[in-house]
Parts: sequence; C-alpha cells; structure tokens
Amino acid sequence: MKAIISTMLSTMFLLRPSSVRGLSTFASCSSSRCLLRTAPTQLSRTYDVYTTGTSAAITKTNGGVLMSMSSSPSSSSETRKKKTPKKKMGVQRIDKVLADRGVGTRSQTFEIAKAKRITMASHPDAPHEERTRIKGPKEKVPPDAALFLDGNLLPAAAPLLLVYHKPKFVLSVMEDDKKYKDQERKHLGQVLSARYKRCEMHPVGRLDYDTTGLILFSLEGKLTQRLLHPKRGVEKEYVATVQGKADEEKLKQMLSDGVETTDGTFSAQLLKVTPSDGPASAPADDEMLWDEESSTEDRAQMDYSGEHSDVRLIVTEGKYRMVRRILANCGHPVVELRRERHGNVTLGDLAVGEFRDLKDAELEWAESLLK
Repeated sequence: MKAIISTMLSTMFLLRPSSVRGLSTFASCSSSRCLLRTAPTQLSRTYDVYTTGTSAAITKTNGGVLMSMSSSPSSSSETRKKKTPKKKMGVQRIDKVLADRGVGTRSQTFEIAKAKRITMASHPDAPHEERTRIKGPKEKVPPDAALFLDGNLLPAAAPLLLVYHKPKFVLSVMEDDKKYKDQERKHLGQVLSARYKRCEMHPVGRLDYDTTGLILFSLEGKLTQRLLHPKRGVEKEYVATVQGKADEEKLKQMLSDGVETTDGTFSAQLLKVTPSDGPASAPADDEMLWDEESSTEDRAQMDYSGEHSDVRLIVTEGKYRMVRRILANCGHPVVELRRERHGNVTLGDLAVGEFRDLKDAELEWAESLLK
C-alpha cells in the first residue's frame, strides 16, 4: 500500500514544499479524504498539493497526515473524458435488414452481404450509377432503404405488424402438432405468405380454434412480448354470443369482482349487453375438435336453442379459453366468440380470412410500445 501512495504522490502531485518525507503506512482513504501515517516530526505544516483536475491539502494530525481533496476543472487535454459517439438511430445491420425482408436466414444474408452483392439507393427507380455498393455484413442501412441483390430490386421491408381476420376452426399456430396430422386441421402457417414466414413473422398470442376475429402477426419478438404481458395491461375486446338473457348490471358486477376458474380468478370489464339472434349456425360434429388440454368448463353441452345475448367485454390477460370460462361460470356459456380489438388495433370491416397493414395511428401506437 505504501508503494501505491508513493507512486501516486510522485506521479500525480506537484507539492510545495517539494516532497512529503517520512511516509510509512496508509491508514484509510475515501473518494475525498485520505489519512497518511507519517513520522510525527517529519511534517510540521500544511502542504498544498496540486493534481491534474484536483486540488488537495495535506495537514499534520496526531500520528498521521490528513489529506483532503476536491475536484476542479481540468485544463489538461489528457484527462478530458472522451465523448462517446452517439449511435446512429434508425439504421440496422444489412444482414438483419435482408433477413427481415425474407431474403434468407441471418447466416445466408451474412454471406450475401459479405460477397458484396447488395447495392442501395434512395429510391427504387434509381439508375445503376446512383446506387451504393454495400461493403460487408456489418454495414448499417435504413430498414426502409431501396436495396438491390445482383441488380434486382428486393421487396420492401416487412411490416411491423399485420392484421388478420381469423376464420372459425383455424388453429393459431404456424404448424400443427404431428400427432394431429391425420385430422388435417387448418392453421395460420397455411395462410401467411412464404415471404413473411421467411421473415419469421409470427402470431401474437392465439385465438381459440373455434373463435374468430382479429389476430396480429408480429415481426419483432420484443413487441410481441409487450403486447401480451399482463403487466402491460394491453386491452383485448371481445363480443361473445352467450346462452340466456344476461342481466347487464349483475353480470358487470360479477366480472368486475373476478370469476373463479380452474386456472385462477379473473376479472373483466363489461361494456354492453344486447339481445342476440344466436349464432349464425351450429358447427358440425366433426368441426368441434377439442384438444387434450380442454377442461370440463370447455366441454359443457352447447345449447343453440332459446334466448341468447351478445356480451361485449374487455380483458387484459390471455389465459387459455379464459373469456369462455368466466362467462360460463357466470351462468352464460359462450356459443360464439369474436375478438374485435387488440390494444389500439381494431378489426373494423376487414373481411374474414383477409389481411391488412396497420393504419398510421395504429402503427404509431405499436412503435410507442418499443420505446
């Protein structure tokens, strides 16, 4: 420790008088005060100590020296903190941009960029002489740049989110389990274009096999997590056609207080109850394919006769068949269910089985979730 202090004094300080003699041991030190033990007779007055960017005073104490230090602006360029260059915003590595456009996997696009096969321009119609050659996979470009592979224009960037109106009896997975292959159930992997699948776009959560309505496809895993995590409180709005004539005030209170299910207690916000003509049609027996995880609540006998009500409600969690379970446990089994909103994205008049891009306001909201 003595060597450390001696080195510090000899290399960092310019003392008046010229030196501190009799230094023997180091007792304690903090960011602003240090106690240096010295022979009592070696130091008889206060010393001014000057450092680069620091002023200090050394004063004799009983059995030691008290060194007090305080910072002051430095005039030396050597000790000035180097400014960290700001990261360029809105640009990404070219291999990631290519992968997001469905050109290939990340490793494949790395090799393509490494071979210098990519050129970039400010607009798709730019002539060859206005295009810039990309020098390697680490080069960063705007995600929406006009890119050319071997001189051929590449597709535009994949959207952050896609909106899809899921039909009834379509699984919310990109590929069905092998043990159900013989049933030939429809799934989302059959409706999403190959280009978007190569970009690894994926469904945000799921809708039940027999539920229709809005489901989102996402390009960013981080956005997907924020759309689904309960702590984010992203609303999902449903319209459920239920058995019986629902009492709006009673049902509203029950949902607000929370409804017990086999998976826990869940609450919902009731918006409106209106009379209903019931479901458009009862499903054929072979369409009602329950999976192995379906509970007794799910398998309740559906009665498609008698009175029905349309219940519009909001939930912020997405547990398995939760809307159906809580309404069934309130005495109103669901015979038809449709999701009409996820956050600020609405189904609107989008036809069943069709896709659409986000509207400007919806895109702005989605991007705000990533900030």
